[in-house]
Amino acid sequence: MNKTNTSYRIIGYGDYEHGFFNQFHWGSTLVGAYNEYQNLIADPEMDGAVLIEVQHETWRVLEQFGRKDVSVEYGPLGNFKVTKAPKLVLL
Repeated sequence: MNKTNTSYRIIGYGDYEHGFFNQFHWGSTLVGAYNEYQNLIADPEMDGAVLIEVQHETWRVLEQFGRKDVSVEYGPLGNFKVTKAPKLVLL
């Protein structure tokens, strides 16, 4: 029987005087990850938060709260970050 190892990444994000920031958290259980996600939502320094479920070769955003002008990026080393989405310009 194959057991899929699942972990969770929780990222709070926002703007401050020196630019855009990410605050990274990790969870091994869904309940613990949701608790951390709720803590970030309640933090007045955060503009938003995302909760990401990570399996061996796949990932998906389970919850997203806050700003709509952000994207979740997956890097080549298996790391995640929230970035400001590029603005659409029509010519």
